[in-house]
Amino acid sequence: MEDTNEIRSDVYEIGYLIVSSVPEEKVSAEAEAVKSIITKAGAEVIAEGEPVLERLAYTMRKKAVSGSYNKYDTAYFGWIKFEVGSNKIESIKKAVDIYPSVLRMLMTSTVRENTYLGKHAPAMEGDADLAASTGATMSVSSAPVAHVSPKKAAAPCAKEEKMEVTPASIEQMDKSIDAMVKEV
Repeated sequence: MEDTNEIRSDVYEIGYLIVSSVPEEKVSAEAEAVKSIITKAGAEVIAEGEPVLERLAYTMRKKAVSGSYNKYDTAYFGWIKFEVGSNKIESIKKAVDIYPSVLRMLMTSTVRENTYLGKHAPAMEGDADLAASTGATMSVSSAPVAHVSPKKAAAPCAKEEKMEVTPASIEQMDKSIDAMVKEV
């Protein structure tokens, strides 16, 4: 007979912002304190990223002990990937969220494998390289852009052809949308 009270172990990742008012030499200690909250709950750390000072997309506020609000335009961003039982995740989330030097935190369920692609997706650079190798001209516009398949780009050509991409008309886009949408 199967035990219905069995706690399953899942992989999570927490991204957190440490307030920029923490001196740079103490940021590692604050990150260790966040990690300690996670490990004390019985989690196994899989990977982590040391906090790095980042400019925030918008000004964030955090309530101070005095009752006033401190504003931050920069913060130290760090992350930790860990595995823990699903019954402990809420307590970890609450403990990190109320930690005094944490400005914001976000916890997500993820996979054990490394999924980080870096700040710039290589597919974007590849598209430009593909267009350059085929002689296609690329421009930034709001209209759809035609893509050249890699098979066509790799095939030897007798003569070099310039391929110009033209924006689609509203009527062409409407027809294309109508063809893709099925009535239920």
